[in-house]
Amino acid sequence: MRAPARPAGRLTAAARPAPVDVVLPCLDEAGALPWVLGRIPRGWRAIVVDNGSTDGSAELARDLGATVVHEPRRGFGAACHAGLLAAEADIVCFCDCDASLDPALLVPFAGAVDAGESDLVLGRRRPEGRGAWPPHARAGNLALTRMLRRRTGLRLGDLG
Repeated sequence: MRAPARPAGRLTAAARPAPVDVVLPCLDEAGALPWVLGRIPRGWRAIVVDNGSTDGSAELARDLGATVVHEPRRGFGAACHAGLLAAEADIVCFCDCDASLDPALLVPFAGAVDAGESDLVLGRRRPEGRGAWPPHARAGNLALTRMLRRRTGLRLGDLG
């Protein structure tokens, strides 16, 4: 059953962005943080979830204006969950904190959710060169997306 659509029109190029929280799971990403946080769209809130960094990532993120949440349980899933619990915006995005993805590219996806065109948007990674994904990761991703496609009927190409 589809959730009721949100009221349309809050996120436009000319208007201020709708409230969006961007959850950034982080483990020793001090080198990438300035670029990643600098690419968060104006008016959006960056939530850096420190997952036990030893390189000063949490302090740097705070100094750069991010909200910092500490998650002592190790793992990407635990960090994402802690960030979701800390989120307050109507729209929540997740983005890697290692500069492999550009948070500025989230704007049209958040716009589709805000306009009621989509209830959920999953980005699809596209490897750009040999060795971008190890063979076992590609095989696992392919198997899981096919399984989910058969069960849900959704067109999935990547589990992000």
